[in-house]
Amino acid sequence: MGKYNFDKIIDRRCTFSSKWSKDGWTKNIFGGTLPEDRICLHVADMDFKCPPQVIEAMHKIANEGIYGYSSIPNEYYDAVISWYSRRMNFHFTKNDIFYSAGTHTAISKCIKEFTKINEGIIVLTPSYSYHWDIEPLNRVMVGVEMINNNGYYTINYEEFEKACSNPNNTLFILCHPHNPTGRVFKKEELIELGRICKKHNVLVVSDEVHSDLIRKNVKFTPSMNVMDNSNLIVCTAVNKTFNLAGLQMTNMIITDPKLKEPFINNHDSPTPFGIASVIAAYNESEDWVNELNEYLDNSIEEVISYINTNLPKIKVHKPEGTYILWLDFSEYNLPCEEIRRRIYDEAHVVMQGGTNYDEKSCEQFQRMCIANPKAQVLEALERIKKQFE
Repeated sequence: MGKYNFDKIIDRRCTFSSKWSKDGWTKNIFGGTLPEDRICLHVADMDFKCPPQVIEAMHKIANEGIYGYSSIPNEYYDAVISWYSRRMNFHFTKNDIFYSAGTHTAISKCIKEFTKINEGIIVLTPSYSYHWDIEPLNRVMVGVEMINNNGYYTINYEEFEKACSNPNNTLFILCHPHNPTGRVFKKEELIELGRICKKHNVLVVSDEVHSDLIRKNVKFTPSMNVMDNSNLIVCTAVNKTFNLAGLQMTNMIITDPKLKEPFINNHDSPTPFGIASVIAAYNESEDWVNELNEYLDNSIEEVISYINTNLPKIKVHKPEGTYILWLDFSEYNLPCEEIRRRIYDEAHVVMQGGTNYDEKSCEQFQRMCIANPKAQVLEALERIKKQFE
């Protein structure tokens, strides 16, 4: 029994949760009236209480009773620098850290500053929903399809270089660890991606917000440790690691002076709650993250074992990072609409269909986020099993 209770089921439907609320994003995904007994596994948002040290830090801020404009203290920068230095051998300075109100905001800033209207933004597909950042800015998302080796995805370097060699494609969003496939790219893969981008003058923006959620015996290599830093911006955050996404606390790490220039006079101002949470998370909550990863390791093993035994037609590969499973239902030979109907309408389980990640994937693929109490995830699988028996 660990120090922290990740098995406790918390009802989040009354806390403005976009994942569970009847009026939130879930309603749009579900496509109808939300059933009361729904189990929501579609958002990369954990259903575990934040570390107690973080909660206590926010209570102290709340008790002050004034929540005005805030400035980031040196203690904040020291906490960020220390965390990445000691856990990942990833070194940078205070002057390399640029706060942004969320990772989507950070990526949008990079697109606006370093690309022009109608230029192409490269992503590896199936891809997390970066089209939200790309298309509203009148840029074009250019998908490079990864090679699916029975659920284990690798990079098609030939197609990637073809995309980079097109002068209209000027920026590459790297998702590392990769969402939704769960890949943690090897050092050699990162070096080759960086080499191709540098050769063709394509800027790399690396989204590494899942970098603390790495499976046992897997090594995460920060892209900045092996890529040319003159051509690289890295996004890091407490958001996924400590379940603090609602606080919108992302840091862009930029070491090249020219890439820093557009952000020198950045006026984004974090809340006092966000500042206090980052300091408490990175300075006081490391044991919580270590125990969380153990819990996720065990959950993933048990869930995949359940699927292999009870739903053997679903193809699933153990993720190297994140808490996301990418489920392939194609062996059932059912229409996309029927797969969706059985999962959503009959089992009352909310996941996220493949069309959100790759137009070719359809609902044959479902993204399942299992950062919920294990009993809740297994109940969802029991319901799905009944619909596919």
